[in-house]
Amino acid sequence: MRFLIALGGVALVVLASLPAAAQQGQGGRGVGRGAPGRPAPPQQVPARDTANRDARMTPEQRRQLRRDVHDHGRDIYRERTAGKNRP
Repeated sequence: MRFLIALGGVALVVLASLPAAAQQGQGGRGVGRGAPGRPAPPQQVPARDTANRDARMTPEQRRQLRRDVHDHGRDIYRERTAGKNRP
């Protein structure tokens, strides 16, 4: 009887450890992998397209952008300035 209880306990421990063993064993140890338990280094992001680096706004586009920012700023801060002025 004690043998069956011990065998059942061992089987329970083995079954409980299977998910952890499967998680560590995915893919095996390949070249470039970090140590177990450490996160992989971040992947490098490709450089942005440099063709747009020299693109510039026309004077009219800049004026329109300033007007838009000014108008939206007025909409956002209208409530704050409509009340009492703060010292």
